[in-house]
Amino acid sequence: MRLVRNNDEGESTHEILSVPKAIAEAKRLGLDLVEVNGKASPPVCKFMDYERVRYDQKKRDKDKKKAVVQAQKRDEIKEIRVTAKIDSHDLNVKMNAAAKFLDAGYRVSFRIMFKKSDGILAENRAERGKEIIANVTSMLENFEIVTPPKMVGLNHMTASIHRLRAKNS
Repeated sequence: MRLVRNNDEGESTHEILSVPKAIAEAKRLGLDLVEVNGKASPPVCKFMDYERVRYDQKKRDKDKKKAVVQAQKRDEIKEIRVTAKIDSHDLNVKMNAAAKFLDAGYRVSFRIMFKKSDGILAENRAERGKEIIANVTSMLENFEIVTPPKMVGLNHMTASIHRLRAKNS
């Protein structure tokens, strides 16, 4: 078998050893003998701490999975429904929920629902909806409006936001 070794200067050396000699050398060094390429003639092996390699691989896999989950959260939208006659305390409760969603990485969509019993004329609904969205945006920090407020028919206004990403400096 061909044994690849890295010396102290970082250079790799190749030598041909028998399997029992390579295993004895690995035991002497306290390392594992790992086959790198078994299809080569002779097979290529290397001394390494295999548990450390497995640990590093698990860590990389975990980081990849975490990045995938974060990307999925960015694509998922949580909706918060608000009526046009919402009280300030109720709006604060809704904003706390929105802040939790934003901190978790989700997009948040606000839906302002207008009812006939609200006493708001159809012509004034867009203006009242923009006031509520302005209150919402003043309560939240570090966010970006993805879709600006717009009327959907006569009974709903929607706007969606997401948290600004921290810049790596």
